[in-house]
Amino acid sequence: MEAFIERMIVEKNELQDKVTKLENFINGEKFKELKGLEQVYLKEQLKFMKCYLSVLRQRINFYNK
Repeated sequence: MEAFIERMIVEKNELQDKVTKLENFINGEKFKELKGLEQVYLKEQLKFMKCYLSVLRQRINFYNK
C-alpha cells in the first residue's frame, strides 16, 4: 500500500475517533449546559467533520479498488 493511502487511513481513523467523541458529547448532559449558539456551532462542526470523513473514506476506497 502506498504511503499516502496509509496516511489517509490514519487521518480517517483519527477523525472517526473525534467524530465519535463529539457525538457522545452532544448527546450528553454537559452539552445541554452550553449556550444555544455554542450548541449550534458544535453541531455545525460535527456536520462538516462527517462530510470530511465521508470524502476520506471515498478517496481510500477509490485507491483500494
